[in-house]
Amino acid sequence: MEFECSRISKTILTAVRASVAQRMSERYKYKQHEIARILGIAQVAVSKYLNCKYSKSVAEIKERIDSGGLDGEVIGYALKDDSSMVNKSIEELCARIASGMHTA
Repeated sequence: MEFECSRISKTILTAVRASVAQRMSERYKYKQHEIARILGIAQVAVSKYLNCKYSKSVAEIKERIDSGGLDGEVIGYALKDDSSMVNKSIEELCARIASGMHTA
């Protein structure tokens, strides 16, 4: 069970980061290195997210995040360059999505 939870959490975290990275790049014209710094990840990860280099399960969760506008709070903190609040709001969003997956 713990392995499954860990895998689900990693998938959700990747989907959240991919969604945020895409919006920051497309809508707000941030460069990959800026997105990486704000999200606390490597630039190569941002490149993969922007080029949709992730699994089908990540793509499905990302679509739910995108269609529901669930990443808005994360984006708000990212635009303020508040890394600590970005991380906190990503954790909260991941928990909300995970709990929704378990009840679905």
